[in-house]
Amino acid sequence: MNVLYIPEGIENLKNLFSIDFKNVKSWKVRLLTENDEFICTSRNNIAQNCNEIRIHFINSLGEIDSIDFNKTKITQETKSESWKKSQGYPFERFKGGTYRKNIISNESYEAVTKSYSEHEQYWLKELMNSPKAWLEMQLPNGFLPSEEKAYIPIVITDSELIEKKVEQRYEYIVTIKFSMSNENINLR
Repeated sequence: MNVLYIPEGIENLKNLFSIDFKNVKSWKVRLLTENDEFICTSRNNIAQNCNEIRIHFINSLGEIDSIDFNKTKITQETKSESWKKSQGYPFERFKGGTYRKNIISNESYEAVTKSYSEHEQYWLKELMNSPKAWLEMQLPNGFLPSEEKAYIPIVITDSELIEKKVEQRYEYIVTIKFSMSNENINLR
């Protein structure tokens, strides 16, 4: 069996072709022989997905693959302990009292897409079963536009994926939940 790795994302293609992807709604990559005989094609890529969250993951062939999601809910959960500072004499309300310590937080994401059909469910299943995944993120640059991307490790929450529906099989809404692999620790 021959395995072909075809990079088909905008970042991979924009340097190969002189195409302004702002004007592209969807695209496929087709692989042809020298005699223009058809070998294979990629899935249909939809540009509207490429605007909010991109998750990279290890697929069943051990290669890195990516899926875009276009609706996101982000929550942060914070846990801490408390300690009391003793009050001096004479009592001053603005000094001492209860403080927080060992403050640990983590962001949880819930991302949704409905751009993949029944034919792409095998691919979404590979995402849900992947042992390693990363969130593509633009690093903050103060008040200026971001200049650098980072790939932050994430942990995908155990979930359910509908592979085939009985009714309304033309639209599959896929929801993925995940959190950051590393917690935020406040050392103050």
